[in-house]
Amino acid sequence: MKTFPKEKILKDDKLMFAKWKTNIVSTKQLILMQENAFVIVTKGKKIIFHDEKILEVNNNQILLLKKGVYTMTEYLAEDGFFEAIVIYFNKALIRQANLLLNSIHQTHWLPPEMLILDKNRIMDSFVTQYFSYIKENENTRALLELKVVELIYLIIKRNPNSKDFFNSIGQQSSDLSDLMEKVYKENYTIDQLARLSNRSLSVFKREFNSIFGSSPARWIRTRRLSDARVLLSHTDKSISEIAFACGFNTLSQFDKSFRKHFHKTPSSMRTETTDQIDKT
Repeated sequence: MKTFPKEKILKDDKLMFAKWKTNIVSTKQLILMQENAFVIVTKGKKIIFHDEKILEVNNNQILLLKKGVYTMTEYLAEDGFFEAIVIYFNKALIRQANLLLNSIHQTHWLPPEMLILDKNRIMDSFVTQYFSYIKENENTRALLELKVVELIYLIIKRNPNSKDFFNSIGQQSSDLSDLMEKVYKENYTIDQLARLSNRSLSVFKREFNSIFGSSPARWIRTRRLSDARVLLSHTDKSISEIAFACGFNTLSQFDKSFRKHFHKTPSSMRTETTDQIDKT
């Protein structure tokens, strides 16, 4: 998660409120969201790069994100600041409200990884009240949870389809196979992967070995090299493009790993594949 060194934070074991303020021009960054989150921009704009699209969130909107990996940046407002309220929450909070959520009109809609919704006056009043909690350092667990459930209902009442989004969070799988397929190309440490999976390091390693029959580092390296072999055989991408696309930091690192695993260089693998195609 991001850190908030200069701002107060209200939190309990199911959620965390944080007011995030910066006057530093942000660069395009890959962000690991270890929990689901509401992001309510109050100054400036947040930019999300997702599925080859550029999505803009301004101070008239609210952003809902499922935990995962996102590429994003911020634009400063005219006064030179970016400011947002970030509320992290886990599936336990959604499950707590699930009986009530099930009473809301059902839709047949596949929930995406994120939603960008327009705010209204009632949501603006939520923001105003939240700032008063920050000012007074109000950190009562029951009150915080009620406020977030209130925000969920405000959103669902205005946007019925978002009910499926929240319920899908309540049913989030902790399956390591799904997680690893999403993040194996990213340069996370084993500690970070364990936290992302909501497991201790020892439990993560034990369950990983049980599922994959391998250590995390070995599985990730093998999975990346398997992708690289396919790209070498079926695309005209350069070897350096393939190396970086598959998660290797340098071309020399890729070449060394490839030769150790396949007992040949990437270029010789491509040449052999091309010769085989020419002969058919």
